[in-house]
Amino acid sequence: MKKLICFMGLVSLVALVLAPATIAQAVGEFNFGNGDLVNLGQSAGYGTATFGVVAGRIINAVFGLLGLGAVIIIIVAGFQWMSSGGDKEKIDGAKKLMTSALVGLIIVILAYAISTFVMSRLFNLTTA
Repeated sequence: MKKLICFMGLVSLVALVLAPATIAQAVGEFNFGNGDLVNLGQSAGYGTATFGVVAGRIINAVFGLLGLGAVIIIIVAGFQWMSSGGDKEKIDGAKKLMTSALVGLIIVILAYAISTFVMSRLFNLTTA
């Protein structure tokens, strides 16, 4: 468990280090004092987006992060299994962790499919 926490901390640290460069690239040459904040949102593609589009983007981002988390947990469980050294208890713990992560990944995939289906039906009802 300590290795998982250290790994997640390392991933968070990398994200924090890369975030300012990404934000600076997104902001580019905008001057926030001259009303360009509105232009920033429009150039990012969010200025004219409807509520449904924004909700869909948020849902996709959340499911993407959940899926990524499940895959990371599967990799950690595989690493625990490989480094168990034949210890039956460690192997059983790794199997349980991997099974739980696979069940979680299946739930995330099914939830994504259901939400995509529902959102597409809602968009078809409102645009007709």
